[in-house]
Amino acid sequence: MFWRSLDFTNLLVEEWEEEFIVFQPASGKTHFLNKLGMQLLLELDKHHQSAYSEDQICQCLLERFQLQSAPHFLQQVEKTLHRFEELGLVEQVKQDPVSAR
Repeated sequence: MFWRSLDFTNLLVEEWEEEFIVFQPASGKTHFLNKLGMQLLLELDKHHQSAYSEDQICQCLLERFQLQSAPHFLQQVEKTLHRFEELGLVEQVKQDPVSAR
């Protein structure tokens, strides 16, 4: 499954002691994210014209935070992506739109 960010440029983001406060004007909701969650959104937004697979997202995050791969890491990223989808921050797409052209 592939993922991409939704309307990231309209989010209002403030960093506060390595945590992020994200206001989403479209919904009027405020979200609190840790560094990993914020980096996930930033990675998806960086390539907003295409979409990332869950494996690609995990690889970027592992490299960014210099982490070792662990079996539960992919599951945590998948869970976070689904939660972000519920919040309207990201969307799931069937395939990478750039590859489909």
